[in-house]
Amino acid sequence: MKYIITENKLDRVALTWLNNNFGNLKPVVMDTKTYYVNEDRLPLFYYYQDEKNRYVYIDYYIIWSFFESFFGMEYTQIQGVIRDWLEETYNLKGLTPYLQMFLHQLPLEETYNLKGLTPKGMILVGGFL
Repeated sequence: MKYIITENKLDRVALTWLNNNFGNLKPVVMDTKTYYVNEDRLPLFYYYQDEKNRYVYIDYYIIWSFFESFFGMEYTQIQGVIRDWLEETYNLKGLTPYLQMFLHQLPLEETYNLKGLTPKGMILVGGFL
């Protein structure tokens, strides 16, 4: 059986899916980037802290591709849903979502030798806020 869902309702379902699966990511600041990591410390998206680059790079394999395959969404619709989610859930405004391949290959501890660190609010590693 097929269901017909309006675009607005589909966007709400997609936002709910994002919040249920990725609504508790922790920010980790490293050099000029802010990563949002899951409980396994895998980065799922990041953005540069400078004012010139207003893109947020979203993990393709874990997040972006799900919208393509499960929801059948197009690129610009995915961008809109993720932009709304980032604003509502993480108060990240003015960023344009962009898909990023291979973002999640290694936890930050292995990539940056950060073993033993526990996220607590905003973590600053190697830079200044």
